[in-house]
Amino acid sequence: VILLVIWQVLVGSLGLVNAVFFPPPLDIIDGLGDLIAAGTLGQAAASSAQSWLTGYGMAVLIAVPLGLLMGTSVPVDRVFGPIAWTLYAAPAVAYAPLTKAWFGFGAGPVVFLVVISAVFPIMLHLAAGIRTTSPSLLRAARVYGASRMEIYRKILLPSTVPFLFAGLRQGAVLATIGMVVAEITGSTVGMGAVIIRSANTYNTDQSFAAIALIVLWSISMTQLVSLIERIVAPWNRKKVSS
Repeated sequence: VILLVIWQVLVGSLGLVNAVFFPPPLDIIDGLGDLIAAGTLGQAAASSAQSWLTGYGMAVLIAVPLGLLMGTSVPVDRVFGPIAWTLYAAPAVAYAPLTKAWFGFGAGPVVFLVVISAVFPIMLHLAAGIRTTSPSLLRAARVYGASRMEIYRKILLPSTVPFLFAGLRQGAVLATIGMVVAEITGSTVGMGAVIIRSANTYNTDQSFAAIALIVLWSISMTQLVSLIERIVAPWNRKKVSS
């Protein structure tokens, strides 16, 4: 709040910065109202949310089984580990021009960049978590006759919950970045398209309003993941708080 007040005073009241290039908070609120009045905000937000949820859901469905396999199988890790780290090291923005040739225009490129941005942090965090499981626990489970599925369900998955949800939170943030990059570089719908159109017409108050909504979305998704973690694994939060 203090930062917003200082921002408003320096830019809005004192005019130390041209408001066209860096609008103050009250102008951003007006820009948000203009987007709502024009009817473009609801459609753009719905398009972005649908692409994000689709891509993020696909990333989770791909990353979890592969992460489990990489963490429990040395041959699988030796084959897929270097490939995963190589693709993860490549900036997602580098794929943006190619996605138009691969998927055309529309939601396809956006969903792809969301998937490619989110899948690797989830997968690699989960694989790393499984490898940190205490070998003595695994030996004890085998001595007492635990099956492979019981080892997964009662030992490996509970012990890797912190790593899994850390990957899910990081994936949620990177998925939002991938979504915005895809929409800015060629999509005609979505919040990224609103940002680029508003900036090109010098309606920067609307651009900042769209950016603020995207930030709120990203924060909300990470908080939702944390809420699910508290429900699924309350013991982990108790350990952290203690």
